[in-house]
Amino acid sequence: MLLRVYHLTEYFYPEEARDSFNELWLYPVDDHRQGLLEFRLDIAPDSVPRSRQDYFHNRVYDFHVTRPHTQLRVETQATVVTFTVPKPSAVAVQVLSNLEARFFEFLAPTPRVPLHYNWLELLGLRRPDPREDLNHYLLEVTEHLYRILNYDTRATQVDTRLIEFVEGRAGVCQDYAQAMLAVLRSVGIPARYVSGYLATGVGSEGSHAWIEAFVPGSGWCGYDPTNNSIITEQYVKKAHGRDYDDCPPLKGLRRGGGKESLNVLVKVESLQTPLAKG
Repeated sequence: MLLRVYHLTEYFYPEEARDSFNELWLYPVDDHRQGLLEFRLDIAPDSVPRSRQDYFHNRVYDFHVTRPHTQLRVETQATVVTFTVPKPSAVAVQVLSNLEARFFEFLAPTPRVPLHYNWLELLGLRRPDPREDLNHYLLEVTEHLYRILNYDTRATQVDTRLIEFVEGRAGVCQDYAQAMLAVLRSVGIPARYVSGYLATGVGSEGSHAWIEAFVPGSGWCGYDPTNNSIITEQYVKKAHGRDYDDCPPLKGLRRGGGKESLNVLVKVESLQTPLAKG
């Protein structure tokens, strides 16, 4: 599937800001499930971005705006081709017990995904049988969270604690993803947070979030509890990490400026797939 992604982020400041340091996780990955055909990044005021790979091998851009400004505009455009991936291998949950050391960082608690709560009880989920199929359990958790939680953009903020979301039963895709991370890590299933885009479905109006769980024999497989879906050709992945803090769309620091206002616009357009040449 051929997709074009447009992402605009604008900050407006009531006073002049200066020395603005920023990092962007907006570069789509290029892997077995998707191919990046084109990427463009425009920044105003003019700044020269630098590219690097972070600890999780995400492509990150950082830039520094030195002169005073009352508006910061970051605009990206990307063209991506996505592919269908095979169904995960049938493998028992108990196989993961041999991989704990390898995937420790995706099993350990983080500030956003603490593990001292009984997430299974709070969310009404069962612990998997060690002999059952791992993918079957992952699909069950995905569907259960979809059924019991409500998507409401007014219910949570970016820094709302996970326990507050779980008790309130309403939030956005970031919250759904981190709730599923908490469940899976609580039962020993390595899982990581994914930031990206969705062509159609709940959450397609902005940056989207889902999870990837490690399935032996298949690698990292994606599940979206916000839409009760496995990851299909409709999804464009930008980055992954332990939780939201490892791959936010944009974060930074500045001097001055006062309390900013924010405008974000995301469009994901499906393009006609070119015909193969004979």
